[in-house]
Amino acid sequence: MAIATCNISFEVHYTSSVPITGAVASYKIKDSADPYTVFNITPVPSNGGLVILPAIIKSGEYELVVELTASGVVTRKVSSFKIGNCGTSVCETPAIKNVEVRENGQIVMDYIVDDTNLDTPEYQIATDPDFNDVIHFRVDFDYTPLENVYMDGGNIPENTSLYIRVRKHCLSPAGISDWSNVFQFESKRWVIKKAPYTFADAFCVSAKFKDPTNSNESGASICWSEGVLKKTISLTTPFPQEGSYIYLSDGITPAIPANLGSFDTGVASSGFKDRGIRWVRFGSYNGSKIYNVDPSSGLITSISTSYNCAT
Repeated sequence: MAIATCNISFEVHYTSSVPITGAVASYKIKDSADPYTVFNITPVPSNGGLVILPAIIKSGEYELVVELTASGVVTRKVSSFKIGNCGTSVCETPAIKNVEVRENGQIVMDYIVDDTNLDTPEYQIATDPDFNDVIHFRVDFDYTPLENVYMDGGNIPENTSLYIRVRKHCLSPAGISDWSNVFQFESKRWVIKKAPYTFADAFCVSAKFKDPTNSNESGASICWSEGVLKKTISLTTPFPQEGSYIYLSDGITPAIPANLGSFDTGVASSGFKDRGIRWVRFGSYNGSKIYNVDPSSGLITSISTSYNCAT
């Protein structure tokens, strides 16, 4: 059961021969280092008037200070109140199913969050199971069952035992769930992707052939929507363009002849490991255009003016 928001109210009793011109309530958890939350009471309450504080989420025993101002003189009274599990709202606790650390060091969390009344998930990563040393956290994002932990901040150490936990922030009434189970995992070295944009429908023809559209020459055409010429590659730019470098699907390995052995499957899909990629077409982006490639470097140099798939 989560701690729901609680509304604290109290009456203000006073005797004064002059009008009260200001009223302030300040509160914080007792003996904590937190600053006081200051609430200006408006309008100024009459004697015996009811004051309702803003909704409070965090449980604990609170110190309450009420100050009334009259003719420039401030009268101060200190009291307390306690917040426990109040209300009937339930903000369900998430659960972590698994954490996978991939070969490139990417941390992927498989977890369950009830998306009913969901405002945002929140997760923390720490070097200890008690989360005294939190090195990474995230909040205010959309939930998907597989969460790719942001790795580019450089704050997650490699080859280290780490701990991760999750909780749910609810919408209405507002509330925060308990923390999930704690999952321990071992981090790896983070290998930064040089080409983070993956295309699963790249049709590639090697420099072994003279015409990428001539199926009589190679047995397949770069304009065909399926077949052996279809490869998965990554680019250094979000879209194919002059100046884009082609990498293999891992986003790390440059698409130069020495690395293209897996592309050679025979007949039309051959010549890559010796000659490199000479032409490429992207089925999901400008599908009729064929791009020229520098086979030695995997650099897209231009859109072909000699070949296209529109005619």
